[in-house]
Amino acid sequence: MTTQELLEKIKGKIQIVESKEDLGVLNITVSKSALKNSIASLKDDFGFDHMNFMTAIDLPADSCIEAVYRLYSNTTKDSIVIKVKLDRKEPKTDSVAGIFRTANWHERETAEMFGIEFAGHPDPRRFLLTEDIINPLRKDFTHPDFNPMPKV
Repeated sequence: MTTQELLEKIKGKIQIVESKEDLGVLNITVSKSALKNSIASLKDDFGFDHMNFMTAIDLPADSCIEAVYRLYSNTTKDSIVIKVKLDRKEPKTDSVAGIFRTANWHERETAEMFGIEFAGHPDPRRFLLTEDIINPLRKDFTHPDFNPMPKV
């Protein structure tokens, strides 16, 4: 199915803030309050039965951190990317680990790397970094042992 056909198909069920096609994949942005229901609907109503990955992008110019989820349908072979913009000062959203088991580790890693709090996550423990390293993938990350590459 084309990205336009997929967009038309899901429009009635999902409150889309913004949409675009990127490299043949539909990218939609939803509001923070609609994220969990949107992902559940994509799984239950539209057959997106696998979450490939979840990560985040630090966008300091926009004062936000964008959480990014990529879903895949094993039936239709379609992919979709769902994005949600979170306040950079207090990045918090609902966990989708109850919808996709693969979200468990992805959310834990993203919480450590970007400082996003996933409300309702079943196991929010850190598992990659020591306690002194906080949010290393944020653009403003500093650490005494970290030597950034010199600006050219």
